[in-house]
Amino acid sequence: MIRADPSLQSAVVYDGLPISSGGAHGLGRTSVHDAFSAWQGFLDSCTVVDGTTYYFHLPHTPELEPPRQAVRRIRKAFPAQDHRFLVPPDRIHEALDLLRELEPLPTNPWGMAPIWLTANADFTLKTPSGDIWPNQGATTFETPGGVRLGSSWTNLHIEARRSMGLRLSIPEATDNDLVTLIPWLQAHLPFRLSPKHWTRWTLTKTGHSYRGRRLTL
Repeated sequence: MIRADPSLQSAVVYDGLPISSGGAHGLGRTSVHDAFSAWQGFLDSCTVVDGTTYYFHLPHTPELEPPRQAVRRIRKAFPAQDHRFLVPPDRIHEALDLLRELEPLPTNPWGMAPIWLTANADFTLKTPSGDIWPNQGATTFETPGGVRLGSSWTNLHIEARRSMGLRLSIPEATDNDLVTLIPWLQAHLPFRLSPKHWTRWTLTKTGHSYRGRRLTL
């Protein structure tokens, strides 16, 4: 049994979009560099980044194989490690340039491309005034949507389509806090936050777990 952390009484969680919706927010018809700049702009404005990873990968794409020449260029620039082509942080713009040169990527009948460039970041959330939001730090409790209370995370997928995933955990946030915080976050995000995917998780009376209550925003 995963036990709660009694030092955290509650947290408001944004789960992003469900797997049935692709698990991430679409960014529309934006360029490789503009998609990354929008993602990085949110991190610079609203967070302190705790760690990032970047990599090319070749997901299984029904009815489509990745172009051999494109794979050779990726493999030459970023040797494979554990089925991924890891990109050092100081070479991310080199990877973006490479992906732009490989476009347009082929797609299957469902619009899926066989080559993706993915960026992941764990972060600490700021307040609108620029301070660190208090009481952050990962607990052992994880919501059904995969959000660990006290910690936040985002990713960016750049392929034929661009998309951004976001999972927020905001400790001890009151309704009044959200009135200020959500518009501030929205102003720095390249997509519209869903009003249907916010939940407040509150420590139960036993102190052993948390109970979720959906918020209507």
